Amino acid sequence: MKKDIIILNENSNIAISTLWSKKEIILNQLQEKIRSKIGIIGTTYTTYGINFILETLAQFPKIDTLIIYGADLSLSGKALIDVFKNKNFRDYKIVFPINKIENVLNTVKIIDLREEFKKNNIKKLEEEIEKNFKTNAKEVREKIDITIEEKVELASWPIPLSGSYIYDTSIFRAWIKTLDLIMKFGSVKFSEYEEPQKEFLNLMITIGLYGKEYKIEEEFFEFLKREDFERHINEVLYPKKSESVDYTYGERIFEHRFGKNQVKYLIDKLSKAPYSRRALIVSWDHLIDQNSSNPPCIIGIQGIITENYYNHTVWIRSNDMVKGWPINIVAQIKLAEYIVNEINRETKSNFEIGTITTISTSAHIYKHDWNLVREILNKYSFKMKEFVEDPKGLFLIYQENDKIVLEHRTPDNSSIDFKIESKDFWEIYNSLKGGSFFSLYDHALYLGKEITKAFEKLKRGEKYIQDQA
Repeated sequence: MKKDIIILNENSNIAISTLWSKKEIILNQLQEKIRSKIGIIGTTYTTYGINFILETLAQFPKIDTLIIYGADLSLSGKALIDVFKNKNFRDYKIVFPINKIENVLNTVKIIDLREEFKKNNIKKLEEEIEKNFKTNAKEVREKIDITIEEKVELASWPIPLSGSYIYDTSIFRAWIKTLDLIMKFGSVKFSEYEEPQKEFLNLMITIGLYGKEYKIEEEFFEFLKREDFERHINEVLYPKKSESVDYTYGERIFEHRFGKNQVKYLIDKLSKAPYSRRALIVSWDHLIDQNSSNPPCIIGIQGIITENYYNHTVWIRSNDMVKGWPINIVAQIKLAEYIVNEINRETKSNFEIGTITTISTSAHIYKHDWNLVREILNKYSFKMKEFVEDPKGLFLIYQENDKIVLEHRTPDNSSIDFKIESKDFWEIYNSLKGGSFFSLYDHALYLGKEITKAFEKLKRGEKYIQDQA
């Protein structure tokens, strides 16, 4: 992050923070003779920006007056006053030790004109600059050599993030996207195994099969063992367990001591009522798992039939996304295949698998895998840029007469869901803004690029053709 400041007069003792307001707009409202009396003017968008103010004041020891005049949208102005007047470091992320900047705090006067800004009273700002300006300003403290050192890679995201959606047709590619997300935005915390982990809350991953057979990607076997996939598939599809393990998912879903054969229940329920929302499997055993040191991670499974597709959703309370999730979801695809085949056999139907979705409440990567994940991402991060068809449909953009036409179509291109034509870029932009047209970030970025290109061509009187360089 760079300081958003303009240095106007290095001999002045006046600095101005415009908070969220554009400093150039405020400068342009001031008379020329007033502008020449300002030392530094800059924005302070967030409370973290107070650090940049402290760094700047430490480097300019003549400044003894800081005027706040601007829109306090993020309450950075309120925080600024609290830090300077009350020496409150506790509630804000101040990166400097207090002994380093104490002299700055003690030698700079704060003038709060936030209310005057709301009244658009630029005259009051001019009056305060005139009143506090010193013609021959002298240094009021020694220059302090402090610098904000921002890390390129955060060790931990500063707030816990909850809720993100990844859609793909490839489990391996979805895995790469997941690892990248958690390494960038996961918060570090200890686990009950007393090892640090990076955690992202409530991560939803959907694999869209829509009738296509899934075959496990060979790239997985560079990092995970083929036999671990095969072992877990057997543990899920068969009810028997050895005495050396506390449970298997097969035991819990086929022979649960309370629910009995829950897979058969799900199959029978959807066979009799394909529209049902009550076809559920629960693996948790309240009498055993609440006090267990090794309770099941997969808590529940729900099957829903929509159109001609069986959709399989899995709720996972705790998910090791490096070595657990790929093995979990491959086994769940095999379970879904078994379920849909049994439904088709019982009902003489031809349902196909639609989506396989996992919802991981705690999607995490253990510290002992961080270097492995970096190795995986270094080798395969290019896969995140591969094209994936958006299940929410596609956009056609073309030029008709003197207008740009935008159509949103179903994935098979057979029907138009939304259409707009306009000479005005912003009309089309605002018609899309806030909408729910995209499952994929790159689809939104692509559309923005193409619409911009279309209107540039229209303005120059050139013919626009979609996807053409």
